[in-house]
Amino acid sequence: MSYRIIGSITAGAAAMIAGGSIAAAYNVFKGFLLRHGTYDDDPPGDKEYTTPELQDRYLEEIHWNEAQNFSDVSITSGDGLRLMGSFLPAEEEAVRNVILVHGYHSTGYKDFAGILRYYHRDSNVLMIEQRAHRRSGGKYITMGIRESEDLALWCAFMNEKAGSELPLYLHGVSMGGATVAMAEGENLPDNVKGIICDCGFTNPYDIAVHVSKTYMNGTTIPLMHLVNRYARWLAGIDLKEKDAPDILKNAKIPILFVHGTWDKFVPPHMSVRNYEACSAPKKICLVEEATHAMSFLKDTDKYVAAMEEFFTEF
Repeated sequence: MSYRIIGSITAGAAAMIAGGSIAAAYNVFKGFLLRHGTYDDDPPGDKEYTTPELQDRYLEEIHWNEAQNFSDVSITSGDGLRLMGSFLPAEEEAVRNVILVHGYHSTGYKDFAGILRYYHRDSNVLMIEQRAHRRSGGKYITMGIRESEDLALWCAFMNEKAGSELPLYLHGVSMGGATVAMAEGENLPDNVKGIICDCGFTNPYDIAVHVSKTYMNGTTIPLMHLVNRYARWLAGIDLKEKDAPDILKNAKIPILFVHGTWDKFVPPHMSVRNYEACSAPKKICLVEEATHAMSFLKDTDKYVAAMEEFFTEF
């Protein structure tokens, strides 16, 4: 999640107050869903650091991720977009395959700081680049709606690349967390044995309204109805068409939910709601005092223990 959301909604709300609600809604739509560059060079300042030491470790882990010997891979989405990814084989004998799914206006290098190093020893890793991010094609970000469909195609690719005899796990952070949760509604391969949903939201509309309530005292809620009209007209999606709790009511694949208790962008109650709705075997790990997408670095021991228990059980 990014401060860009706050900026776009705030600017739109100001315009609406001034009387230009139609123009304001279009501006919010553009800021929220329209692609803006690659996000490669965005500074990692969107993270809220609780200590300077945590910030230093975060930057160190990003640099470690960027230094790994990935190979470029690609697939074609159902609507014809070229989607890019990076494949990193396990350092030792692989015991699982993992697909890492980054968040909004971010990259896998940033969102899996520390996590990639954990996986590298015994897991084949595919770090995908979501549509309308980095080198992948696409004009619009769809907040998990089309991305969950893309993820099903990436699962088939990973089985061809690294072997379907190994268990496959999906691990998403922020919008990536919502993407992996929504993927429960897709036709996934039988060897997908588990999903890790880190600070995922419930649905795109909910997260946009949450930001408006948190930072604009609810001023922009009427605006979001107009924004959703633009989403339908221009991006071909309805911000309410996929709802993670509704999808998870029929879930079959086990899920580990993770969330930081100090997360302001995606409130922890969204993970709790997803967890409570989930009909599949499930676990939840709430990390005290962790801010958005920082749970692994804030309490690595707790996060790793939760993952290893999950992998052992599922």
